[in-house]
Amino acid sequence: MKKIFVSGCYDILHGGHIEFFTQAKALGDYLIVCFAGDASLELHKHKKTSIPEAHKKRVLESLRMVDEVVIGDYLDELGLDFKQHFLRIKPDVLAVTEDDKYGEQKTALCNEIGAQYVVLPKNLNFEKISTTEIIKNIRSN
Repeated sequence: MKKIFVSGCYDILHGGHIEFFTQAKALGDYLIVCFAGDASLELHKHKKTSIPEAHKKRVLESLRMVDEVVIGDYLDELGLDFKQHFLRIKPDVLAVTEDDKYGEQKTALCNEIGAQYVVLPKNLNFEKISTTEIIKNIRSN
């Protein structure tokens, strides 16, 4: 069984996230999604979560392409809040998007366990939107 691992904030789930999960799942058999826990968001992104961890976990678990959900709570290295889960699970692939800011650190982590580092393009058949843009839209209404 080929295990694929992805990580991110996924603070407000949107179509871009769904497409990323779908592309990642196509790389293997079992998709593990790690989302940044509250403490990680506050420490590294200097913001509070939009929805509670338990709610976010439940939403992600309900997606048909997602097989497992874990919460990133490792605070020692910027961009690697998922490190402890990654080393425990030992996935075959770490999939990221083309705008990932921590490629060097993530590649080094993959090398520790022999995982493949795969960059997926952001190809959408609809207009891209970020969580930040969604929040701005909500606040302006």
